[in-house]
Amino acid sequence: MNTSKATTKVLYAPLSGPMIMLDIQREILPDSYLLILAPDSTSPDEIKLSRALHRASRSNKKAVWVDCSLLEALSEDAIDLLLAYAFHLRCQNRRLVLCHVPDQVRHHFLNLDSASQPLLVASLLDAVHEDDYVYQYVRPHA
Repeated sequence: MNTSKATTKVLYAPLSGPMIMLDIQREILPDSYLLILAPDSTSPDEIKLSRALHRASRSNKKAVWVDCSLLEALSEDAIDLLLAYAFHLRCQNRRLVLCHVPDQVRHHFLNLDSASQPLLVASLLDAVHEDDYVYQYVRPHA
């Protein structure tokens, strides 16, 4: 499997407590672009999440997966950014898939109109299965 890997960092603010840095690992997979978000304490650049999502949205991949399994929370700005990119990708017949969304911010992504809502899945394996189903059975008939 041919993958490409890079790392960037960005600030995120938990719903309570101090600002925490966010490390973003990027993996370019055959059919998807994966962003893995993880806490880090070394780089104060809050624009990097936006850059990582922008770079992922410019790829020709049918889905952008964001793995939040290492996070306890996301800032309001990060949530708004993820929602904006979910809408942007949906307009291109692609989608944003959020994996392992922290429970305390999960409600921000629910109860939205279908054009704005990213797909929430429990794990990356579920994201793979969802993509296989949608692009094998749903998209050809759409």
